[in-house]
Amino acid sequence: MIRKLINSEDKRRLVGNFFSLVVLRGFQFLIPLITLPYLVRTIGLVNFGLVNFALSLAIYFGAVIQFGFGITATREIARNRDDKAKLSQIYSVTLMASFFLAVISIVTFGLILMIVDDFNQYLFLYLFTMAFVVFQSLFPIWFFQGMEDMKYITFLSLGTNIMFLISLFFFVRQADDFLLVPLLNAIAAFITFLVSMLVIKKQFDVKFILPKTQEIKSTYKNGYNAFASQLAPNLYNNSAIFLLGLFTNNTLVGLYTAATKVIDAMISFAYILSNTFLPYLSRNLHKHKIFQKVMLLSGFVLSISTFIMAEWITVSLFSEDNLEVANYIQWLSIAIFFGFVYLTYNTNFLMIAGGEKIGRNISLYVSSVAFLWTIILTCFFGIFGAIASLLLARAALSFLSFFFYRKALKQS
Repeated sequence: MIRKLINSEDKRRLVGNFFSLVVLRGFQFLIPLITLPYLVRTIGLVNFGLVNFALSLAIYFGAVIQFGFGITATREIARNRDDKAKLSQIYSVTLMASFFLAVISIVTFGLILMIVDDFNQYLFLYLFTMAFVVFQSLFPIWFFQGMEDMKYITFLSLGTNIMFLISLFFFVRQADDFLLVPLLNAIAAFITFLVSMLVIKKQFDVKFILPKTQEIKSTYKNGYNAFASQLAPNLYNNSAIFLLGLFTNNTLVGLYTAATKVIDAMISFAYILSNTFLPYLSRNLHKHKIFQKVMLLSGFVLSISTFIMAEWITVSLFSEDNLEVANYIQWLSIAIFFGFVYLTYNTNFLMIAGGEKIGRNISLYVSSVAFLWTIILTCFFGIFGAIASLLLARAALSFLSFFFYRKALKQS
């Protein structure tokens, strides 16, 4: 099936990028699965929930800083990768646009911390968490994806992640050390961001050129649809954790986070495939039908496997004392398939086939409605309401993306 999708030159590039992204995405989601049991045992489920509650707030701002550049900048770089001058322009404008959004986000975040007394109580926890999210969001993965050359950033990410793991096991030894978790994350993200700048300059001969104000405005305008489609899901994804922390307790936040991290680890394979083929499909959209077969089959197999192995996964990661997590994993397992469907028809078709506005509206409308029912369901039903909200939202996103994909095919 894959042989039909690519020729020899594309095959070399895609296979290389696929395995690079396997390592990159794999470590991004494997590290939480490695650290999760350690953190739950060391800092306790309550502090673990508190750390993730702080992260759920900061991630809203991370989505703003990224502004959908993972789609728009990747697409533009893929189409202009042989033009050094154009590459420097795209790189500079995108980076500066992200930087301005980061400054606005930091100021807004600081005001929230000053106003809300409960957040003030754990000031350094929120500051360290925000620093981590800012540096992670500024990281120009879109450049390497667009150039279809991930090896440099894979080695860099691998190195900093290993450093983070060693530091975590060395410094985090007791419950009071929970503040070090976001601090170590922030340091690792900063190193990755800094070195990536040097790699882009030295290895790709791409220079930062101070962009004009009009160029930055155009970048925001062109990226708005992708931004809305990427931001909107955060309204229900992170809100479930945030609302659980407000309406229930940090223990339930910890249990819910543990289950969703397992699901996200499985969905990470969808992002590996999606990010690997996005630049290629931007130039060869007629190959999408074969791509969708790979995605849907993979999503189905992973969903079924996760449901069947939920108890084994829970015991392996969290011990038999936390078997309750297995039930949550089973209920959420269908979300894996929904994730594959959404990326197949929205991100990897509508967003690159002139349907950016449709893709944006799907995410915007569904996520806005999902945000409302997440508030209601989580408030009244706690963790079960959060799970139901997540499944309803992802099912709606998947169905509508497929519906408009079919509609686009009939019109073409």
